[in-house]
Amino acid sequence: MAIVISGIIQAIYGNLQLLGYYPSNHSGFKLTGSYFNPGPYAGFLASVFPIALGLYLFREKVISSLVLFNASTKRDLILNTITKLSFEYVPLLGIISIVLIIPATQSRAAWLAVLIISLLLFELRYQILKTLFKQLTNLKKAILIAGSVLIIGISLFGIYHLKKGSSDGRLFIWKTATEIIKDNPFFGVGFDRFKAYYMNYQAHYFSEHGETPEALVADNSYYAFNEFIQFITEQGVFGFIILILILYFIIKTSARKENKELSIILKISLVSIGVFAFFSYPMEILPIKLIMLVLLAGLALLDQSKTKRFQSLKINSSIKLALKTSILVSLLLISVFSFNYVNRLDASFKNWKLAQSSYQYGDYESAIAEYQAAYPKLKNNGEFLMNYGKALSIYKQDKKAIQILERSKTHLNTTIIETALGDTYKNMKQYKQAEAAYKHAANMIPSRFYPPYLLAKLYDESGQNGKALAMAKTILSKDVKIPSTAIKEIRQEMKHIITKTNCLTKNQCQ
Repeated sequence: MAIVISGIIQAIYGNLQLLGYYPSNHSGFKLTGSYFNPGPYAGFLASVFPIALGLYLFREKVISSLVLFNASTKRDLILNTITKLSFEYVPLLGIISIVLIIPATQSRAAWLAVLIISLLLFELRYQILKTLFKQLTNLKKAILIAGSVLIIGISLFGIYHLKKGSSDGRLFIWKTATEIIKDNPFFGVGFDRFKAYYMNYQAHYFSEHGETPEALVADNSYYAFNEFIQFITEQGVFGFIILILILYFIIKTSARKENKELSIILKISLVSIGVFAFFSYPMEILPIKLIMLVLLAGLALLDQSKTKRFQSLKINSSIKLALKTSILVSLLLISVFSFNYVNRLDASFKNWKLAQSSYQYGDYESAIAEYQAAYPKLKNNGEFLMNYGKALSIYKQDKKAIQILERSKTHLNTTIIETALGDTYKNMKQYKQAEAAYKHAANMIPSRFYPPYLLAKLYDESGQNGKALAMAKTILSKDVKIPSTAIKEIRQEMKHIITKTNCLTKNQCQ
């Protein structure tokens, strides 16, 4: 019920953003809820929706399975009435509020999750297809199946073309991720290491194949936009086999007869997260992970075989007391250490936020001081290291910048890190290293103008006139993905480089 209520609150929040009463958390989107873009927001709503729908469809059986107050007093009778009304109407409010807002998120993964689990829950509740199939002949069954497959195919085709660029981008990420899997098939590249490897493979692909049409949909990618592909990339085939076994045991979990419907709701809700996981990154979204944890805990609580094992287990009172005491002491110690750690971590994140604020105002000295304060706790956070290294590079602390940026590449790699490295090496007159970094950044996302522009400037400033001329001409011949003032200025500067290089070559400069 708490999860359903949280979904209602988020849905109301989203509606208020659409109506203009609350600001969005992203400049490019009007609707984000309390998240940073509509994708995670839609994923959260899609995770809540099956719980709300399941509780509503099976409300009579769910309410009857609840351990309610003994209605011997007027107070207990009131509490029972409130509980029953809550389980009848709060899920309905959750269904309505989520259905009203989720189309506006434009998240096709969330749409698919909501649609699929809705069909599953309605079928489990009313058994429409099961009843229909019993009444149809084999020919009519075949026609019905063929028609359903055709409708599903057309729908998926329409969803693909709704945001074709985004779809093609995901397909390209999956294609590139398979190359990482080929090179690390058994044990993968390691937990949370996809973002450290992926962009290097993307750069390698474009360096071999040139600026293919796929370059138009390539971008800095932190996730595979498919949790299963990302899991195999990071944990390998052996890790994926273990995951399949875990999923099998979760599905196999059986509940007592009175809790059967509640168990179905929990499992279907996990399926919803699984459907969303095929096209997005729910395991990077903390609220969705918390929902999943609650669902798994619920299934463990309802597990019939576990209940029977514990009932048959006989433990004397002294052992029970010792176990309870040791568990209590352990929990207290963990809580104390966790509290201290979380406080220090929270302080580090505040330092990071202050550093970013100072950086935006051009106060690089203050920003670097805040980054240094946060470094001990965030030294394995690739994004933090990227920000820190970039600030050091701009402030001309070149040796330290290279150290931090190279460390960041072991956790995360992007064009931002590579161009910052290029700038730092250029500051130190190490032109070969700067050229390598700029080229790597240019190969990561070939449609971008900025890395080739930096290369052209490097060649021009270091007196490599032939390379400067060739790069300037390449930039002028590039197709523009999204026109902007910056691109116009870059092209104008490239024309100036061509004019200057030509006059130097012909000794006609005044």
